[in-house]
Amino acid sequence: MYHGININDGDVDIYTLRTHIGMLFQKAHIFSMSIYDNITFSLKCHGLKNTAKLDKIVETSLKEAGLWEEVKNKLSQNARLLSKSQAQQLCLARALALRPEVLLLDEATSLLDPVATNAVENSLRQLKNKTTIILVTHNLAQAARISDDTVFFNKGMLIEKGKTEDLFTYPQSSETDNYLSHNLRR
Repeated sequence: MYHGININDGDVDIYTLRTHIGMLFQKAHIFSMSIYDNITFSLKCHGLKNTAKLDKIVETSLKEAGLWEEVKNKLSQNARLLSKSQAQQLCLARALALRPEVLLLDEATSLLDPVATNAVENSLRQLKNKTTIILVTHNLAQAARISDDTVFFNKGMLIEKGKTEDLFTYPQSSETDNYLSHNLRR
């Protein structure tokens, strides 16, 4: 449900929905086109043609994703030439270009090295004051580092939810406590 609308309803316009909900997955899905065109593709599909506005959105999105300095002089380069971490940051920039209200991340840093993970996490810390971010992760340390609230699921069932610090320090559910203790001992 999103604002009272079942997003699985056949009447929901998926393209309009994606202007409100951005997504970043475990594996970067890069279009075989330039860095610039990867970011502007959806914007152009939604009717934005003004080059000055597109340029500003590209710059802003790449800055928010922590990638601007690395690619600002390579915007016409094929995006498939980017490193894995840069590709993931580009996907984040592409999602942010539409200014989504909600950003969904599914194991978005699990394939990245620690330096790249830190870059993405820093971007998320900056964004969380203006965008609702839902991060799905099995990385407990990451959840503890960057989330304000945590929801613990097991086998599709909600087990516990609360402020991250409280949940990690004083879990109310024995199932949560067992999971956290088991993973922290590894």
